[in-house]
Amino acid sequence: MQTAALYIRVSTDDQTEYSPDAQRRALLDYAERSNIAVPEKYIYIDEGISGRRAEKRPAFMAMIAAARKKPKPFDLILVHKFDRFARNREDSIVYKSLLRRECGVTVVSITERIEDDRFSVILEAMLEAMAEYYSLNLADEVKKGMTEKARRGEYQTCAPFGYRLEQGRLFQVPEQAAVVRQMYEDYLYRGKSPFGIARELNALGLRTLRGNPWENRTIKYILQNPLYKGFVRWNPEGRQDLRAQKYLSGNFIIERGNHEPIVPETLWQAVNDRLSAADRTRTGRKPPELHAHWLSGLLRCSCCGGSLSSAGAKLSAFQCGNYSRGKCPVSHYISYRRAETAVCDAFRTFTSDSVYSRLPSGSAPGSGSCGEDSQKLMMLQENLTKLTVKEKRACDAYLAGVDTLTEYEENRRKLSDERRKLETAIRELLSAEKKDRSSGLPGHVRSILDVILSDADNTVKGSAIRSIVDRIVFDKSSGRLDIFLLRPADRGKLQSGPPN
Repeated sequence: MQTAALYIRVSTDDQTEYSPDAQRRALLDYAERSNIAVPEKYIYIDEGISGRRAEKRPAFMAMIAAARKKPKPFDLILVHKFDRFARNREDSIVYKSLLRRECGVTVVSITERIEDDRFSVILEAMLEAMAEYYSLNLADEVKKGMTEKARRGEYQTCAPFGYRLEQGRLFQVPEQAAVVRQMYEDYLYRGKSPFGIARELNALGLRTLRGNPWENRTIKYILQNPLYKGFVRWNPEGRQDLRAQKYLSGNFIIERGNHEPIVPETLWQAVNDRLSAADRTRTGRKPPELHAHWLSGLLRCSCCGGSLSSAGAKLSAFQCGNYSRGKCPVSHYISYRRAETAVCDAFRTFTSDSVYSRLPSGSAPGSGSCGEDSQKLMMLQENLTKLTVKEKRACDAYLAGVDTLTEYEENRRKLSDERRKLETAIRELLSAEKKDRSSGLPGHVRSILDVILSDADNTVKGSAIRSIVDRIVFDKSSGRLDIFLLRPADRGKLQSGPPN
């Protein structure tokens, strides 16, 4: 008596006649009539999976692995139709040939009888070609339909974080939408990196829709997704790339959707402009949140070019990492305080020589409009952070049954009005700062110096200086620090004298 394995496959587009139960009954009936034994452990089922690619069918690959064992566990593989085995001619030929030549196992279709003669080779090839044509044509028709829906601004995949999908339309999930807004604001207004945002969300116990911890790439995906500003994005080619420049390429369809945006277009664009700049200039560098000091990762040894790492008993100084490992012959030890003073002096000298001499009285940092604007911006950002906490508390009160839906909607409306006012005020200040920088690079350096001299935390200062500085080379012999800027258009470098 021969022994057979059953292979059953059902894709999402198959009809009832190809259901797993229907195929199983038909295959077992055929085996019983033909006096073929079918052990239960050799029944392989791939449900809801396309037959286009064999490596994406786990049960199929498990069956092939079992067939290659010695001695062979079964003589035949029974399928309902040959297109259940594969809808790709290349896969069909490769795996049938492997089974026949290496394993001595034959694939048999119980509904498409093929005799063992020369004509059967042509007939089997025709059946495989027809199955592949059907699969390709179906895929093409499905893609056409989905592309047309995308052009109409209709959403057609599972709902992303911040939304729920009902009858083909997206609706905001209030508590998730508040988290998304906070991501954008933390990145743009508070200088946090995607890594830092992910770490904070995980510390709060928040998880993604799939229940996984947040990662740097999931935060970037949300920040780069135009869905959150009210647009639908669709890739007809079916391939995804997390880089924004790929998302905005000609291959993607981006149309205004019929859902409510979570963030304004201006905020989304500002975030993505900054992300694009960071991708161009900071590739592969450690996030600011992981640095021990806001200058960490920027300081370089003039002798070997290596990074200066935190050193000293209390980690209060920098030293060449290669020197510590015996690779560099010259010590480049410098205390945090002296490095900070030298960098600030270089910034002061540059701005004083090129800009401050042309500014009206009272406009220097810390006195007059510039200092006042910096303080006002920090205050507005702090209020925005407090407002986010209020929004979360209001949502928690509703979910816990403390507030009714009417009370929650009223609270949400008031908080939304307050948020709009704060965001408008922040945008106006940033716009004014941008105009103030119209004199060019010196104005930008001046604003960075304001942040460094403020009471901002290590992460904010680190993000600020990294927006303009590529590296700082410390020459121990002369005591000079050369500050190299990011953009080639800025040219040259800032220099400081020996640190005091």
